[in-house]
Amino acid sequence: MTLTGSARIHAGKAGLEGVLGTLALSPQCQTGDVVTVSADGTSHDFAVLRRRWIVGAAGNRLEITLDYPARGR
Repeated sequence: MTLTGSARIHAGKAGLEGVLGTLALSPQCQTGDVVTVSADGTSHDFAVLRRRWIVGAAGNRLEITLDYPARGR
């Protein structure tokens, strides 16, 4: 999982690096989904901005990019 610049800044200010660093999202996540992270009694909504398959000799992996704030469509 990766974060956009704004998501990284928000995560740092809110102390969410640990939670987001261990977050394992399902491959069923789709672009536009909202991921709500609860920490210290508050909720933070991130949006799945992009899905990217990284293919190489070591195998395949799905990279999910989260953005903040989650914007309505």
